[in-house]
Amino acid sequence: MRRSLLVFFFVSSALGQAYSADYPYLLRLDHSSFEGHSCALLQNTGAFHLEVDSGEEVKVFEGVVPGNALVEIESELNRSALVNLSQAQIQEPLIRTKHDELQVTAFRGGAWHDLYFQSSDSEAPFKQSLQPLIRSLDRMRKFANRELPEEAGKNNCLPPKVIALRRRDAQLPPPPLTVKTKRRILSADRTQARPSPPATPPPISTLLRMYFFENKNSSAHESCVLVADNREYRFEDRTQKAGKPVDMKIAAGQITVEQLQQLKQILDDPAIKAIKHREPAGSRVIPMFGDVLQLSISRPTGTRELVLSSAYSRPGIPAFYRGDGDLHEADRLLKFLAENIQNADAEHLKEDARNGCTEVR
Repeated sequence: MRRSLLVFFFVSSALGQAYSADYPYLLRLDHSSFEGHSCALLQNTGAFHLEVDSGEEVKVFEGVVPGNALVEIESELNRSALVNLSQAQIQEPLIRTKHDELQVTAFRGGAWHDLYFQSSDSEAPFKQSLQPLIRSLDRMRKFANRELPEEAGKNNCLPPKVIALRRRDAQLPPPPLTVKTKRRILSADRTQARPSPPATPPPISTLLRMYFFENKNSSAHESCVLVADNREYRFEDRTQKAGKPVDMKIAAGQITVEQLQQLKQILDDPAIKAIKHREPAGSRVIPMFGDVLQLSISRPTGTRELVLSSAYSRPGIPAFYRGDGDLHEADRLLKFLAENIQNADAEHLKEDARNGCTEVR
């Protein structure tokens, strides 16, 4: 079952101004494991909304956390390990030990601080700080004083309305989430006044963004490439063997004019241009099967999205979304990227610079 994310955008009436001190919400928790799913929205008065999904039914509770228990939750929430943690510091493995998703969204210093863990592996380094918060979900049920019908009470533990706020000097917020939007963390860091840059550089137009994932019996490999029209590129590669840490490589550089023209010719290959993108049935995210290649290609008519997979030509697995075409349709493209970008003599960046090829630099 897909669940909504907590998404807030912030506006100050003046640069750097925070929310008023009487903002009612303190914390939102969302936890999913093999045992089930639960979420809670906690106000700073102790009042809470709790939803527990066992897979067979959803129960909705409301109540008030007693003062001493509320102090304990606030104390755990204000551990320095969590206060100083950013989403970029949460590293997800390619081979996950156990399914466990946790989203901790706390109101701090005038803004929401959002942390999203997609596995027990990424939670492990912060287990001492996270476990008390997870246990607080179970404790809240003991403090409930009323149960609501699922149809009337279920709201994914979100506030009554999304607060569409932003700083005065900020760009317009991105479009709202839809059923086709992939899960991602969108809440902002704490608002701070920053000096304006001397000039705003022109935006860089993206020519190609590629994401590739392959899963073998005892290893997994993930890579992405971003190539801009100004010939700059970014390459990120992560490989993991069972029982071993993730080996990561991040590089940035610039291809030549000739290489750029060659890439454009490959992307204009009639075989690639003829592939039509189709959404999974009902626009629902259905697990892929086999090796997967996702492409975003800039065309005069707009950005074209394609999903190619090694399972496309295997109709014996109809329960899986198999994409838009066979992976081999991109053989020329993958060969070009391997020869001119992935194995190029480029500037190597530190691991904390990883951004999933969303920006060149």
